[in-house]
Amino acid sequence: MRRVRTEALNWLEEARADLRHASQVHRIGSHNWACFAAEQAAEKALKAFLIGILRKRPIRTHDLTTLHEQTRRKLKFPSSILNGLAELSAYYTVARYPNAGLNRPSVSITSTQAKSAIRIAGGIVAVVQREIAKKS
Repeated sequence: MRRVRTEALNWLEEARADLRHASQVHRIGSHNWACFAAEQAAEKALKAFLIGILRKRPIRTHDLTTLHEQTRRKLKFPSSILNGLAELSAYYTVARYPNAGLNRPSVSITSTQAKSAIRIAGGIVAVVQREIAKKS
């Protein structure tokens, strides 16, 4: 059995760091940044799986649904995670830019939305972490 590449482990560690950051900024009321950090955690985890398990270079995208499709359905998520991928993916831009759908993301995005984003990203990171641990 081939070991998981260090590069994939680095992507996974960065995903975990982004997930911690999402929780930290949510606690201080920065809900838009919590959503963005959660999106980043999910994106990096999916890329870690592509690099580490499928040994495939991820395509250049931030779209979580596209990245999930790239896993060739080898990652099994509960429907609550799958149903939230598109919304979480949108936070890549919507949570940061006033012209990306919300006039003021810093005041428009709610604590409830941030909690949901963190939960979805946490589920993705956990599944990827479990799959990578099996191969390490």
